Amino acid sequence: MNRILLCAALALGLAACGGESPAPAGDAAAPPAATESVPASAAEPIAPPPKLDATAVTAATGDGETVEDASFAASPVAAAVAASTASLAPPASKWQADVNYTLLPVAQPVSTAPGDVEVTAIFWYGCGHCFVLEPHYEAWEARGRPDYVKVVRMHVVWNEVTREDARLFYTIEALGKLKQLNMTVFREMHVNHRPFTVIAPGNRVDTAATEKNARAFLLENGVSAEDFGRTYRSFSIENKLRQAENLTRRYLADHTPMTVVQGKYVTDVTLAGGVDQLFEVINDLAARERAAR
Repeated sequence: MNRILLCAALALGLAACGGESPAPAGDAAAPPAATESVPASAAEPIAPPPKLDATAVTAATGDGETVEDASFAASPVAAAVAASTASLAPPASKWQADVNYTLLPVAQPVSTAPGDVEVTAIFWYGCGHCFVLEPHYEAWEARGRPDYVKVVRMHVVWNEVTREDARLFYTIEALGKLKQLNMTVFREMHVNHRPFTVIAPGNRVDTAATEKNARAFLLENGVSAEDFGRTYRSFSIENKLRQAENLTRRYLADHTPMTVVQGKYVTDVTLAGGVDQLFEVINDLAARERAAR
């Protein structure tokens, strides 16, 4: 009984974006996380964040990380069940629309091959809940993800701060260092409180100082100066940032972490009812989508 209660408390703690969330094993406790939401006019440029102490820790607010959090408290911290057949598709009543997941008004295109299902994990490096959820995502990918499920990680772009955070993510991805460095970035920000994005006077991102921080971090972690120089501000990375900003709007990504299955189903820890349930929902929606083809 004590073990059941403990597991329930852990799941609820992660689902409740303003509450305490346990850090991944072996790390110091992560700060309480917050959720991000998209502004009323997502297509318009977002106002720059106010000036903040560069050592500030992500604030605990709401249900996940929101765009307001991206502009304010966390900005300086930036600072699918193996292959199934139609007969194995889950009953439609197991998970309820608008309870455990929602449907996007317009289904978005996916890049997977026929027979595969795309799962998009949407996150923000400045999001404490994303930090706590990431090891669970990695464990699911390694041991619970059906082979036909293809996972895509997408960093939100809401404003100037999240754009620079996303630039670091897509640079690491382009350099083929995502498996090695993704969690390292999270730890630097949420355990070591090491800022990457720098806020300059006038409440704007200091891009030069931010690039200097990113360069120092990547060089410390085995990336050559030459590789960094030809990647960080390359056309390819700029294109990735434009795509991420566009998808942030198209997926109605108003908070993090959230997951989109096959460009149409949206779910998160809160909707699913817990961390374990989240991956059950993802697996079952993916199986349902595959069986419908």
